[in-house]
Amino acid sequence: MSAIESIYSDDFAYLDDSGRNFSILISNEHKASLSFHLQPGYPQEEAPSYTLTTPSIRGEIRQALCEELSGFIGETFHQQCCLYEIIEKARELLLQIPLPAVEAVQPLRRPEAETSGDLVGDVPEIFHGEPFTERRSTFQAHLAVVRSAADVEVVGRELRRNRKIAEATHNIMAYRISAEGGVVISDCDDDGEAQAGSRLLHLLNIMDVNGVVVVISRWFGGILLGPERFKHITNAARNILTEHAAIAGGPVTRTRVT
Repeated sequence: MSAIESIYSDDFAYLDDSGRNFSILISNEHKASLSFHLQPGYPQEEAPSYTLTTPSIRGEIRQALCEELSGFIGETFHQQCCLYEIIEKARELLLQIPLPAVEAVQPLRRPEAETSGDLVGDVPEIFHGEPFTERRSTFQAHLAVVRSAADVEVVGRELRRNRKIAEATHNIMAYRISAEGGVVISDCDDDGEAQAGSRLLHLLNIMDVNGVVVVISRWFGGILLGPERFKHITNAARNILTEHAAIAGGPVTRTRVT
């Protein structure tokens, strides 16, 4: 127990004087905590008993979270200590769940940019990949040619004018632009899908793509995909980049994708 207390010192609290009941804050964003109640037979005879508290997560999403965590414990517990693995698994699962609406507002969704009157200058042509669904989550890629960070902002605003895209659970974005002197300007936005933006930007880097912004919309369907979600995000981006020949600085075709 001392090892767990040391690892999670700031988030760890005993619930009584027995030393076998304690709570750990596992997500500041969701205000979620995991309370453990260790029976005398743990770990040789009994798996740890736990209570997951998630004030901001309810309904089907909470049910899916609990089922996933329970299944993991069933697979992991083999009459040996597994508290660390359970805690980290719970944290990993929570990273996949959208933040409460008030906290999930990201640059791609600023309300003041919702109307066409806010657009400045020409809107780059935006191409849309074919949407596809995996285990009830739907993914769709969008791509545009850009020459500046201002162009990227304009593209984001234009995409938000589509209500379906604006209501996506996540709109993950990355762009890469070659500036004067060979300097590459790039940035990304997770939009609440932890680590997804940086992975998308990594794809642009390894494909040596320049002068484009890629946005991947994901509509969460209630089933946690785990690390598999990154594969679908990457595949959606790679497909639209390849379809429009946006590889190694190549030109993007001008045929609109609908």
